[in-house]
Amino acid sequence: MISQDSINKLLEQVDIVDVVSNYIPLKRSGSNFVGVCPFHDDRNPSMSVSSKLGIFHCFSCKAGGNAIKFIMDYENLNYPEAIEKLANISNFTLEYTSSKRDFKEDKKVLEKVGAFYKSLLYKNQNALNYLYSRGFDDELIKCFDIGYAPISQNTINLLENEKIEPNEALDVGIIKQGENGFYASFIERITFAIKNHTGKLVGFGGRTITNHPAKYVNSPESRVFNKSKILYAYDIAKSSIYNKKEIIITEGYMDTIMLHKAGYTNAVAVLGTALTEQHLPLLRRSDAKIVLCFDGDSAGISAAIKSSKLLSINELDASVVIIPEGADPADLVQSGNLKRLENIIENRIEAGEFLIRDIASKYDLSRPIQKQKALEEIQQFTFSLKPIIADSYMTLVAQVLNIDIARFGLSRNQRKENIKIEIEKNQIISSSKDYLELSILKTLLVDNRFYKSGYDMCNEEMFARHFDIFRLIKLKKYDDEQIRELLIDEDIEVINSQSQFFKGIGILKEKYYKILLEDIKHSNDPQKMEKIMKIQNALRKLRGVK
Repeated sequence: MISQDSINKLLEQVDIVDVVSNYIPLKRSGSNFVGVCPFHDDRNPSMSVSSKLGIFHCFSCKAGGNAIKFIMDYENLNYPEAIEKLANISNFTLEYTSSKRDFKEDKKVLEKVGAFYKSLLYKNQNALNYLYSRGFDDELIKCFDIGYAPISQNTINLLENEKIEPNEALDVGIIKQGENGFYASFIERITFAIKNHTGKLVGFGGRTITNHPAKYVNSPESRVFNKSKILYAYDIAKSSIYNKKEIIITEGYMDTIMLHKAGYTNAVAVLGTALTEQHLPLLRRSDAKIVLCFDGDSAGISAAIKSSKLLSINELDASVVIIPEGADPADLVQSGNLKRLENIIENRIEAGEFLIRDIASKYDLSRPIQKQKALEEIQQFTFSLKPIIADSYMTLVAQVLNIDIARFGLSRNQRKENIKIEIEKNQIISSSKDYLELSILKTLLVDNRFYKSGYDMCNEEMFARHFDIFRLIKLKKYDDEQIRELLIDEDIEVINSQSQFFKGIGILKEKYYKILLEDIKHSNDPQKMEKIMKIQNALRKLRGVK
């Protein structure tokens, strides 16, 4: 393994501008450099590279990271390979821990076992018959690297013959360890090669053909396999996703493969029950509309709800398709009923609307109290959205709940803002971005003088437009693309004066209290007067210290 201290020293030594300019032309723009992004179809220089911060960031597809990440993505290398490549071009000598065996050799273990599985498929008639009965043909089998895992001892024998140590196979999930020793992770199962977005093999999925109670299993979590960030078949679907500007996400291998057979070559699958935050960078990269295509059972509905919330809150354009019972995509393709499949996929519903209608369906809307509770639950969702997005659901909610559109609000800020703020010499004008919010957030990130006291004074609700960035700072997710974009954006200034910084926080607090006051005034809260007095006292106190 490569020493972490050695990696840190390497990154301190290299200038990311020199590294990136080895691959693409860069041009100075202010204190940064800009260039045409190589990770999407970029016609204008959308990528910015900061020598000071040591990062690159594309403002279009959101690709970004340090010099190692650039080489990983550009050359399709894994992490240790990219480190060694960077060290080589920088004349830097890396230091290793106990041994030099690393991710690169792990890949060889997976590739050898994957080739072994593929070689056995055509020797097992039961496995082949099952695949053919489900609509597979030889072309699909080859395209998706379908294989067959034999009895456990055969896999153990392969590892011994290839001189692969048990710990090496254990590290990448090929085997497991029990009371009686090591045994194969996949036994008498059809195998599906799982690859990352660059096409590197990282694990397997397995489907039983012996009526095992666990119909499908995945490789165990390992140093090379994290199911929460991988989308099955993304490497195959990638070019189609970019061309169609749409990605279809299903619940499993079979649905995805059969959708490809039917011409939906932009289909992928989650490896768990739903999407996670770790999937978001990959989904943002293509700037594609997302179609969630899940089953209509309780697990599928739950996954659709969870995924829709995640995508909506993170401002990804998504729709939902709920597959009716008896209309499994794989079965429809196999039976040749492609027209019905097309109708189901086209009959999609926008993700926010799906969530709002699902919430409303849980209440008896003929009863006033139930209707109020439905509205409050809907508001819990819409308050997490940007105001323009939240307000776009006003007509829908009014229709679904049968209430006057003037009697409720869906965003944290119902008033139209046209605020011009001047903090001594710093002039900050609100627009689609709130520059005051962003300046305070950027200052929290880069200036340790203000972090502790400033962070303690702030809360998520103060940041009406950029609460998501404050949440990332709170969770210390400093490698998130939104943090990276904020740091590299030269239009957002760091506030250097302590008095300006705390005055800016005061302005945000006052704005938040005023919005909260208006919301409470128009609410039916039985404690309305008590809350109004409390907020008014807070405002008076705030104005007294400003």
